[in-house]
Amino acid sequence: MELGGVHAIGEPQDREYGPGTEGRAAAELGLTKRFGLQIEGGSLWLAHTNPPMDPSIADHSDGAALFAMAGARLRPLFDVAGPWVDANVGYVRTGTLARVGFDAHVGYDWRVGDGRWDLGPYAGYFQVLQPGNTLRPQDAHVLSIGIHVALGAARTPVPVATPLPPVVFPEFQPQLPSDRDGDGIIDAQDACPDVPGVASEDPALNGCPPRPAAVRIVDDRIEYGEIVLFETDEAEVQDGAIPILRDLAKFIADKPQIEEVEIIGHADERGTEDYNLRLSRARAEAVRATLVSFGVDETRLTTKGLGFRHPLAHGHFEDDWRQNRRVEFRISKVRAGASNPPTMPPSGTQGAQP
Repeated sequence: MELGGVHAIGEPQDREYGPGTEGRAAAELGLTKRFGLQIEGGSLWLAHTNPPMDPSIADHSDGAALFAMAGARLRPLFDVAGPWVDANVGYVRTGTLARVGFDAHVGYDWRVGDGRWDLGPYAGYFQVLQPGNTLRPQDAHVLSIGIHVALGAARTPVPVATPLPPVVFPEFQPQLPSDRDGDGIIDAQDACPDVPGVASEDPALNGCPPRPAAVRIVDDRIEYGEIVLFETDEAEVQDGAIPILRDLAKFIADKPQIEEVEIIGHADERGTEDYNLRLSRARAEAVRATLVSFGVDETRLTTKGLGFRHPLAHGHFEDDWRQNRRVEFRISKVRAGASNPPTMPPSGTQGAQP
């Protein structure tokens, strides 16, 4: 809706008419948020001031016009309120005459309060076209200024950002050094990282099982208080056996009167006889290689595999099988004339196997 003051410009209307008023109402069909088509209707009134200069033309009263038009409206900057411009063309009724007219307006609105009403000033131009064959063919030109009121578009709600959940950082857990066997000695310092052991000042024994009882000779056997064990179906010497074999190697190396030691490998009862013979022989060879690596002359060591024929434990459970996965050491030859030679069995006999 618009309500404003008007004034005619140009001859003959600006001399014959004084200031006046206008009012119009329009409805818009929005095609986009900033552009729409509209229809409008209204009227204007101009006060009569002077008679025509041509005395042959009768004087007249106040000027008035009714109009109905259609056009378009544009809001170039904002979806709500702000600057706007429109233009319309259509039917104009002046007195008893029907004419074609057009108008254009420019304005600026502000949103009033929190509702949808927009309010602001406008300026306009209105022209009524006169046919060239009339008595006075000059078009009517009218300028206007006034107040524009509109029921504007609703504001697009500003999306409220959903607050992000607080970032919870996991509690810092220091990376502890690895200790695979859980004996309290880190792997980097553990000489036997896969077998629980005890601390030792000797780096070669630190983290390994306690040393066995002193190595000794019983009859023709070298005993050391523990059995060298292997995992099921494996011939690799376990880490826990390394300290034992190191002591055995030193014991043999320190006894030159022992010319030859036979390493005898055993297996548990599972598997075929042929397979277990080969497995027990491989275990004896693995122990021999370890003793040689600790300084024993390889010519003083022989190997033999007995499979499962000579079990240490006669049960049929895992604990029995574990004890039977072992090697034994037998003094098979001593040097002639050696002082304090080890005790040997009578010639042609074999000592008892533990």
